[in-house]
Amino acid sequence: MKDDIRCATCPMMKMSGRARYTGNNSHMAKPRGDCFCNHPDAHSAFELICPSSHRMACFIGYTKGSSDKPDIKTVPRWCPRKMAAKPMEISEIQGCQVIDTRRPRGLFFVVGSKVTGIDNRDGDAWTEDFDTKRECLKWLLDERGEEDEGV
Repeated sequence: MKDDIRCATCPMMKMSGRARYTGNNSHMAKPRGDCFCNHPDAHSAFELICPSSHRMACFIGYTKGSSDKPDIKTVPRWCPRKMAAKPMEISEIQGCQVIDTRRPRGLFFVVGSKVTGIDNRDGDAWTEDFDTKRECLKWLLDERGEEDEGV
């Protein structure tokens, strides 16, 4: 199934303003606008995934033409909604940061001598160590085996 999270349809996407009319954009009905993510975890997610980025935190992109939607077909790597839906591999330092700050919320795993899963969907940062990545992903995605059913 294709990932259906898109900035253009997300209720957290907000356009902060538009550029001024100049000789370069006078042919357009409206100048381009700046789109930002207003999700509560957007800033911490951006800082976790792109710590040394030169871009503004939470910046999604510009609008195209006279549209009020960003000119992006998917979502940025740091999308908080995407992090909550699909486990993301992060470094050991980033894992410690998620556990210490409880931000951003989402599903994460760290590969080292063991694979550590971090379930921070509810802000409690539950952790568990596993021998394999497969076991870790199974735990993060709450896939229960038949032995757990019927108890």
